[in-house]
This record gives sequence, structure tokens and C-alpha cells, in this order.
Amino acid sequence: MDPRRIALNRRHSREMGALFTRFLDARPDVESEVHGAQMTDEQDAAWSEFSAELLRRHQAERSALADVLEAERRRCDARG
Repeated sequence: MDPRRIALNRRHSREMGALFTRFLDARPDVESEVHGAQMTDEQDAAWSEFSAELLRRHQAERSALADVLEAERRRCDARG
């Protein structure tokens, strides 16, 4: 895997983890530390709304990087 993709995945993971921590701080009713605990449908919907903007940005960043990698691959194939 391309090192840029690995770095992007790691950054996205850190950012999503930090956002989830902020979500938990804002929603003390979510039991994240209980083994096997699941969020309720309402809590899951709240998380989806809370994380939607970051998820959209992450998807756009992954797509942009994929475009760059594909363009680089095509240039290498054309030289080939």
C-alpha cells in the first residue's frame, strides 16, 4: 500500500477517535466502556449526525488521493 494512503488512514483514524471522544463527552448516556455494550438506535443516529461532516471530509480526501495515485500509475504505465 502506498505510504501516503497509510498516513491518510492513520490520520483519519486519529481524527475519528478524537471526535468519538468528544461525542462521548457530550453524551454521558452512551456506555462506551462497558464490555459488549451497544449504542441504542437513537445514540447511533446521534453519532451518525455528529460525525457526518468529518466522514464527508474523509471520503473526499480518500477520493482525491485515489485520483492522484491513479494518475501516477497511468503515467508510469504510459512510460512503460
